[in-house]
Amino acid sequence: MPSPTINHKSDKTSRQNRYRKSNERLKEILARLYAGEVLSMKELAQEFGTSLRTIQRDVNERLSHFPIQKDGEKFFIDDPRSQATLDTEELAVMELLDEISRKQGQDFYAKAHSVLKKLSRNAVNPYYAKLDMEDIGPKLKEATLIEQAIKERRAVRCRYALDDQTVTIDIEPVKIANFQGYWYVIAKDTRNGRVKKYLLRKISELELMPEHFDISEDLEKKVANAVNVWFEPANDPIEVRLFIDAGVARYFRLMPIAPTQEIIGEDRDGSIEVSVTVTHPMEIVPIVKYWLPHLRVLEPKEIDEAVQRDIRAYLEC
Repeated sequence: MPSPTINHKSDKTSRQNRYRKSNERLKEILARLYAGEVLSMKELAQEFGTSLRTIQRDVNERLSHFPIQKDGEKFFIDDPRSQATLDTEELAVMELLDEISRKQGQDFYAKAHSVLKKLSRNAVNPYYAKLDMEDIGPKLKEATLIEQAIKERRAVRCRYALDDQTVTIDIEPVKIANFQGYWYVIAKDTRNGRVKKYLLRKISELELMPEHFDISEDLEKKVANAVNVWFEPANDPIEVRLFIDAGVARYFRLMPIAPTQEIIGEDRDGSIEVSVTVTHPMEIVPIVKYWLPHLRVLEPKEIDEAVQRDIRAYLEC
């Protein structure tokens, strides 16, 4: 007897439909909860044409981070506006977050603003933040799905746009990161195990895969210590020692180059010597050149020579 033909396209379409229906169901449940309704799990199961166990999983797992109150098989949520008892400092934080969200594009801001204003009723926002960030709004759906994949440690299949073609890739996402204003997905390429940085704007047609993965503590630490997009977690760490003159030292005390920065020496005039760990020379070279002549590389010699070569090349132009 011939083997049955497996329609992979049909299976994929079925999974996508189930995922879409699940999201629509959760959105409607939340909307009704925040409208003040008291909902019945049994009635919802009948209404959505699904099992009682599915609705129970929705409430107990998928919506577990919302302040849902239960009374037997019924449940409800208090209006956040009636719960808001924020002090002055907490209100200030809310206003600052609202201003920062404005820089993420209109779609993102519209969602974030409505949520934050439920907690903070101030009509005037006293904050202004100049953040040159890429608009994440057009990719908010993709970012949300990648966020879910990161939390659940699930692989993702997606399309990625290169210069001359679009390819299908399977990745294990670690973080959604912003470097120099651009949004990246830091993920492991399942083909070769290399950790790469993918521009979020070039990712499309995402599909959550059933495969789960683990992230090593070492990788988590390297990502957390990244100075900029040049970091290479596969490389051995490089300790860089910098001399910073007194005129700008206060800025590096307030805003360290990276979490690994340590002040290892201090002169009477206020100059400091710092140590910072990088995984690629280009993590530190642009920073040194930006702050010239106030910074100087003490060690390693190779990075100091790289900076000097760039300066000579510039002067010879």
